[in-house]
Amino acid sequence: MVTMPGPDIQERLRQWDILIPIDPEANSRWRPAPRLRSLHGKVGGFLGNRKANANLLLLSVKELLDKRFEVQDGVLLDKFIYSRPAAEDIIDALAARCDFVVTAIAD
Repeated sequence: MVTMPGPDIQERLRQWDILIPIDPEANSRWRPAPRLRSLHGKVGGFLGNRKANANLLLLSVKELLDKRFEVQDGVLLDKFIYSRPAAEDIIDALAARCDFVVTAIAD
């Protein structure tokens, strides 16, 4: 869960003219999923951002999870624009098919 920094840090950031990169409404829209007891036999989602090496990183993580936890299946998707949140249809597809999701941003 994402939390806003304390008031003292927020004030210092304002003084330096630095924006806080946290959506204050994020916690009202999304809530964390319950923690899985194990990844064994689960379906994993792997969400890339189309930047160089993101898919390489995700495929390496998927391979490690397959070996260690015998992940049942892996759903590989990319969001359309690396600097924007994933579209709702991508999130919905991952939520419908996957028990967990790993996302990567890389260059």
